[in-house]
Order: sequence, then structure tokens, then C-alpha cells
Amino acid sequence: MYAGAGPRDLPDGGPMGGGGSARVAALAASERRRFEEVAAAAAAAAAAARDGGAWLSIERQWARRKAEAEDSFFGRMTPLAYATVQSWLAPPKGDMSARVTLVTQCSLDRLPRLRATLEAWRGPASVAVYIDAPRGSAAAAEREAALAQERRHLPAAVHTQLSISLLYARGGGMAEGGAEPGSAEEYDSLYPINALRNLAAGEARTELVFLLDVDFVPSAGLLRELQQQRPALLDTLAASRTALVVPAFEVDAAAPMPRVQSSLSALLRRGAASSFHEAHFRHGHGPTDAARWATASAPYEVAFEEYYEPYIIASRAWLPKYDERFRGYGMNKVQHLRAVAAAGARFVVLPLHFAAAHEHAKSAAWTRTLG
Repeated sequence: MYAGAGPRDLPDGGPMGGGGSARVAALAASERRRFEEVAAAAAAAAAAARDGGAWLSIERQWARRKAEAEDSFFGRMTPLAYATVQSWLAPPKGDMSARVTLVTQCSLDRLPRLRATLEAWRGPASVAVYIDAPRGSAAAAEREAALAQERRHLPAAVHTQLSISLLYARGGGMAEGGAEPGSAEEYDSLYPINALRNLAAGEARTELVFLLDVDFVPSAGLLRELQQQRPALLDTLAASRTALVVPAFEVDAAAPMPRVQSSLSALLRRGAASSFHEAHFRHGHGPTDAARWATASAPYEVAFEEYYEPYIIASRAWLPKYDERFRGYGMNKVQHLRAVAAAGARFVVLPLHFAAAHEHAKSAAWTRTLG
């Protein structure tokens, strides 16, 4: 279903990425008509006030009608309530010497990718898993059993530091096909990406969190280097509004997953890897400056740019929550990083280490959102 990172062949119709779809266009057109109707009423009310000589009330009426128009346009995009189970499976309580928790989310079909991510990280992790069935149903019980079985296959060093929370589908879940294409009901049934991210972040057991999509595999020794060789950097993250950027790369499906910078550099030289979505949506990770990262030995600061959406390590004490009105594919992480920047964050790039993802087929959420 979904895990957050898009496929490499994302068609790019502009700075927002994606070529659009009939479904999204239909919903946008419907809401735009409502906006225009209320805006027309606002203009009529202002004209009536002017004709009646009530000049001082024109501005007030226009502001009120404009607010009504905006509410009409955006009101259908609202956070939804989901049944959840926090820390459905939790590690034993004890000494938490690690300082950073990897935070991610996925649907059940992404469990193999989750396993690769966790085995590479080998540290505390908080994962929110989407159960595409209502809580308490027979279908949900089957999926819970499959998830518990998968967890038992993880190495002890992984599952003893793993917290799994569950979020259940509303109604019939993503597979439900009764909603009219382009309707608000269809949008509401899309993968609840940001609700899952908030759930996972809320169950982290450390102050510092590494916000990552499950398709990405961290480089070897990332956590160990941070804790043993860069403790002062972690202190800075804990004490300030600094977001540590872990550069993201995309690797050809046929190429081996690089585990260290030298292996990744070799793939980059032969065109078998690139900065994530570099050719299709360079706004997303371009400011990280992969060329500078390739030779850097010390962390370096970069300026935030619109649509920048890096994977970051930062303190939960100040990080904004994800906007849960975003569901399905597209702009959900861009919005969050914009909020991070608005909160006054400095963006500092970590040298030598990275996260990489193999290119993969479009997810169900990508298809349902973009067509």
C-alpha cells in the first residue's frame, strides 16, 4: 500500500511534483466551484452595502464572506478520528542508553522493507502500522497475527528495541470501492500517512527522533557514529531547534543497496544512483547539496527552500506535529518540513552517512491519489 517514499518515475508537472489525476482534479474542481459561489455572494453583499451607503461595513462584510469562502473550500479536508493501539508490541522497560529513536510507518505489504530498515538501524524504533480493516474485525485479527509473526523473525537486537503501534481503517479501509471518484469520501479513505507518523512519533522513548520513510535503509553505523563520535552534535540537537539532515538517495532496482559512502559514490559515478527524485522533483532534496556532501567531513548548514523535504533527526520537544488532513500521496511531508522551518529550525547536513532506497513500483496510495 504505502510507506511514504514515492517511486522513481514520478511524473513531474511542476514544482509540486506529479502530473495530476482525474480524481484529484474532480475533487479540486468541485471545491473550487463552492469557493467561487461563496466568493460571488461576498462580492454581491459588498456591492449591496456600497449601494446602500454603508461604506464602513464593506470591508467587514468582505472579510467575513472571504473567511466563509475559505472555510467552504478547505473545510472538507479535516483530520479524522481513527481507532489506534499505542505500543501494541513494546520492548521491555529498562535502560535506554541510545539517544535517538527511528520513527516510521507502513502498511502490511511493506513489512519486508521495514525489516531491512530496522536491521540496518539496530537501535530504538517506533513504528506505526496501518491495519486496513476496522478494529475488532476478523480481518483485523488476521493482520495482527501476521504482524506478530513477522516481528518474531527479527533479530533479538532489533525486536527488543522495537515499539509497534496500530492504526485501523475506518469503515471498509482502503480496499473499499464505494466512494465516488473525486469525492471527499474517497479522499477520506486514502492511506492516513500523517496520522500514522504522529502516532509513531508519540510513542518514541527518546527525546531525539529520526523521521524516516520505511523504504529507506540507513547507512551502516549511523547510530553508532552519532552516539560514540558525535555526542556533542546530539547535545546540540537536544538543546536547540536544529534539524540534522540525513541525505537521501535513490538506487536502481538492479543495483546492490549501498551501506557505506564509498559504495554509494561508486553507484553515483556510474549513474546507478542519484539524490532522491533528483530528475523529477529536485526541490525535495536539492538544498542538501549532494555534491558538497560527497566531500564534506564536517556538518554544514543549508538554507531552507520551498518544497524542501529532507529526512531529519531533531528533538521532539519542539518538532511540530504532522498535519493529519493530508492523506494518500503527495505534499504531506513537504507541509511538515515547512512547519519545521517556520518553527525556526536550522538545517544542518550530516556528512559521511545517508539513507538510500531502491526504486520501486507505484504504491496503491500513489495510484489512488494521482491516478
